[in-house]
Amino acid sequence: MKADPAVIVGATGPGASTYDFPLLLKALAKFNLRIISGYPSSADIMLAVERKEVDGRAGSYSSTKPFIDRGLVRSIVRGRASVPDIAQLPMDEDLVPDARSKAVMRLRSSPEIIGRPFVAPPGTPEEYIRAYWDAFTKVAQDKEFLVDADKAGFEINYVRGDQALQISRDVLGAAPDIVKVFTQFFSFN
Repeated sequence: MKADPAVIVGATGPGASTYDFPLLLKALAKFNLRIISGYPSSADIMLAVERKEVDGRAGSYSSTKPFIDRGLVRSIVRGRASVPDIAQLPMDEDLVPDARSKAVMRLRSSPEIIGRPFVAPPGTPEEYIRAYWDAFTKVAQDKEFLVDADKAGFEINYVRGDQALQISRDVLGAAPDIVKVFTQFFSFN
């Protein structure tokens, strides 16, 4: 994005998607962004957008949709985790110039795809894990559950257990050169 002047993006701070996503878009996709961090929450960032202190923010589609519906902001790019409303937008990893940058973007988006996983301790029998996977899949496909979730304002983006496990393995098995680039942007102290 070759905006001039720079697009001002509000953020909470390092380690949050409101900061990390724009940081990588700026560094790897060469978006002309100025990141202003220090906002206490995403809601505070959106207040700053309404006050015209910043131009926008990075965040989940579900939390941004009310502001999109009001015409306050619009989505311009998405990560791998997506919903039908924004499936036509360019994906972040398609906007970077090389395979290494694409791998860094994929690594960054992995937690968003998995969401909030349920985990079991090492040594849990395989049949228990499969039973949990099957139960979660049935709930995620249950029409009554989905209607109730929608009424309550929850968006269900279910990721099967085997998919979440593969994404976790991909993260843990990331090539050292990709991890090195990734850790240049993020510290884990």
